[in-house]
Parts: sequence; C-alpha cells; structure tokens
Amino acid sequence: MNRETLGNLPAEQIGPTLAGSPWAADWAALCELAGSEAATLVSLCCQVTPPEHVCELRELESRQTEVGAGFLGMLPDQISDDLPIPTDVATTLALAQRLAEIRETNLDAVKKAMPQYPLAFTGQAFGVAPSSPVPPNWTLAIDVDGLRAVLDAFDTGDLHRDAALSIANMPAFTEMMRHRRELGYVPEPLIDADGLAWCLMHAASDDPIDALWKWLHPHNLFDLSDLYTHRREYRRLIDQLVAKDVLAEVILSRLAPYTPPNVRFEDRFAFAVGWGIRGWATQTWGGLNIEHIKDDIPHLLDTLVHETYHQLQARVGLPHPGIDEIGFDRITAYPFEQAADVRLYRALAYIMLEGSATYVAAATGAAELDPDRWTSDVAPGIDLIERVRALPPDAEDGALDGLLNEGLRSNGPFYGFGARLSADLVASASPQALGEALTGGAPAFVLRGMSSAEMPSSLSQSARAHVEHLSHLIAAHQKH
Repeated sequence: MNRETLGNLPAEQIGPTLAGSPWAADWAALCELAGSEAATLVSLCCQVTPPEHVCELRELESRQTEVGAGFLGMLPDQISDDLPIPTDVATTLALAQRLAEIRETNLDAVKKAMPQYPLAFTGQAFGVAPSSPVPPNWTLAIDVDGLRAVLDAFDTGDLHRDAALSIANMPAFTEMMRHRRELGYVPEPLIDADGLAWCLMHAASDDPIDALWKWLHPHNLFDLSDLYTHRREYRRLIDQLVAKDVLAEVILSRLAPYTPPNVRFEDRFAFAVGWGIRGWATQTWGGLNIEHIKDDIPHLLDTLVHETYHQLQARVGLPHPGIDEIGFDRITAYPFEQAADVRLYRALAYIMLEGSATYVAAATGAAELDPDRWTSDVAPGIDLIERVRALPPDAEDGALDGLLNEGLRSNGPFYGFGARLSADLVASASPQALGEALTGGAPAFVLRGMSSAEMPSSLSQSARAHVEHLSHLIAAHQKH
C-alpha cells in the first residue's frame, strides 16, 4: 500500500486498513494522540500534494501574524521546526503524529492561558424569559448578519477575495475591529478588513493545507477556525438567539431596573468573531465575539447585559459639555483646567462604568449575588487612583494609559472595585439609584460608594479631598 492508495480510502476504512498493516504500531500511537480524528488527519496529510507543500503551514503562521491575527505572545508558536515530508505511508503517519502533538500542545496552552474559553459546545438550549417589564420606548436590534454571512461562505466554500472583503466590511466586523483599535493596548499589527478577508478566505477553503491549519488550533485565522469547526452548532445557536426577538427583550428587562426614569433607549448589538476579546462596545454598537462563550447561556447573557449597559451608560452618564457624539469619550472626560484633575476624572469614570456594568450583569444573572467576591479589588483599585494622582504635571498620555490599562486589562481591579461601589450604593438606596448616580458624574459616584461602612478600604485623606474637589468643580460648572 502506498500513500496515494491510503488517501483514496474513505475515512472509516483508514483505521481498519492501518491496524492490519506493517504500520499498525504507528497508527495506534497516532490514535492515542488524535483519538477519533486520527483517520481524518491521515486523510488530509495524504492529500498534501506535492508533499513538500507541507512547509506552507509555517508560512501560514507567519502570514497570520503579519495580518494582525497572531497570538501576541500569549500563546506559543506552533510550527517551530521542520515537519516530516509525507512522501510515503511511514512519513505520512509521522507527519500526522507531529501535527497531533502540536495540536495537543496548542489546546493545553489555551486551557492555561484562557481557562474560560470553551473548546466545545455543551448542548444547552436558550430558554430564558424576561425578568421584568421593558419600558415601551426601548428597542434593541440584534445583528447576526455578519456571522450568517461567514457561515454561508463556509457552506459554499472557496471564498474569493472580493466576497471575503465584502463580509469583512460588514458593520459587525467593522465595529469589532474599531473597538480593538480604540483599546489602545493591543499591539501592532492590528487586524483590518484586508487581514480579516485573508483569514476568511483560508477559513472557507477546503485545501488540505488550510484544513490542517484550522485543525491545529481553534484560534487560528482570528478564531475563524473555531467557527468553521463548529459551524453547524453556531448556526443552530444564532437561530435560537434571534427567534421571536426574545433575546432583546431578556437583555432590556435586566437593564431597566438600573436605569434613571424617563430614559429613551434604542440600540443594536452585534455578534461577531475575534481573537482574544470577548465583549466589546464602540460609540455606536455593543458586541460579542461569540466563540468565547458558545452556548454557555448564563455566561452569554451576563456578557450581553454588561456590554449593553455600557451603551445605556453612554446615553445617561454625565456628559462632557463640549462633546456631542454619544460614546465613552463623552462620559470619561470633563473640561477641568488642571491636567491632574482630567487624569483623575478619567480613572474614576472607568471605575464607575466598568464596575456598574459588572454589577448589573451579576445582579441580574442566575448566580446568587455575592459582593464580597469583589472586595479583593478594592485596595488595588485605590492604589491605582493614588498612582494616577502621583503622575507629574507634565506626564505624557502614555503614562496615564498604562495605569488605566492595568486597571482594565483582563478584568483588572477597576471592575471589581467599581462593582463593590455599585453593590453598596444599591444596598443603601435602590437599583434605580445606580442609574441615577451615573448622571451625577464619576467623583460623586465614587464618594457615595465609598461612604459605606462596609467598605474594606478607604481613600487617603488627600485622595478623598481631590475627588471631592472634582465633584465641587462639576457642580459649580453646571450652575453656570
């Protein structure tokens, strides 16, 4: 038997054929690594023609990084040395075994670096009902058009560049990439429409090299490998999510109790795909990269509530009087004269915004609310406030950005600190008081939360005086 004969066999015949051949021991070793996927892997390795083209896997990895779809050092490189050239059955099995080893290493790295990332679907069905009445003038449009276009392209196969670029330029993906740019701490190269189109073309391709690349890692091709591998499950999931507009009603019903009265809210929420970032929000959209949650419905709803509450915050939060466009820039800045005041206000604003969204998502979720789990973030959050205040008057913007990133990146202490402030504020007043506190600005929000006798740490005397000073300046400004 030669390599070509083996490759022409149906997948279900590859195992029995190799088990009774001189390569039985090699086949058994491969099955230990690849399990039920061993036969498919061997078939793909046989289809690499000419065999020397297997080196293109290394080229794919390099190109993936160049277009902004690399792993930024968070996950290890994959093709670190030369691969066996599959010229016969023995070398084909050697290649398959080496690829299976790489995949096992990749999956272990994902589990360690991103323990919350689900590698498979659980089979959960969406069966959640609204928790409270939705105000009559509230609407939330759920956008799954981008995901449907990708899944349709996968079913069709062989996606040409123009079609791929058209998908990459759909609103959900445009806004997802915009958020990635606006974060400020994701290093270059940042993916753009051209890079995403390149990923889409390879993800839709049934070329054996592309198929092997998708098999090696769920995060390859900007997580489109994951979407391709589970494309049937993803299609069933999004069909459930948009059926009868129930999802929008569930999300809005969870936000309504934490909102000031007489607020009109119209928004849209998009499902997309993107490596390394789960939820996102821009000035015009909230979004979720769905592969980071799949069908974990409670986690899915928590993320949707968190990100949609950000959109509501942008509409009700105390605005910068010189900025008309709705968005975070409008509610994380205020026209103070002193740079130190501007910097402190921005830090306090992110504590308020991320913290209150974290609290609302938890308070309306299935799990029992436990404010004490945020307590450990209070002291680090206060420390960051002090470090922001300690910046010299002529500090460059990058110095502040570094401290803000420390508070925000990977669920940094700003989330838990602000959530604890929110929990104490609601406990001392009401759910609606949380939304009303957003309208008064970040200094007043933080001072009100810090007044709780249950707060485990306190601001220094000078820091409290500085926050109170900002609150007084805002009150004086509004009088004029």
